[in-house]
Amino acid sequence: MNASSILLAAPGQLEFYWHLPILIVVVCLVYGATRHDHWGRILHEAGRWMLRMALFLVGIMLVLTGLALDGSPLVLRVAVATVGVALEASLLFIK
Repeated sequence: MNASSILLAAPGQLEFYWHLPILIVVVCLVYGATRHDHWGRILHEAGRWMLRMALFLVGIMLVLTGLALDGSPLVLRVAVATVGVALEASLLFIK
C-alpha cells in the first residue's frame, strides 16, 4: 500500500468512518453524565474526553499509516510514525 492509495481511497471504503464523530460525542456525554449531575460539568468533562479520544485515534492512525507506507521513502514512514508516537506521548500530559 502506498501513500496515494491511502489518501485517494474510494468513497465506499471510508464511509463507515462517518459514524465515528457521533460515536465519540455520545460516549463522552454518557461518560460525563455518569460522573457529574450538572450540565455545565457534564459538557466540560465530555469536551475533555472528546479531545483525548480524538488525539488518541489520530495518533494511532498516524502510527499505522507510517507503518503501511510500503512504497514510500523510509524518511517519510519514520516521520509519520514518529509524529503519531509523539502525539500519543503528549496525551500523558493533558489534564
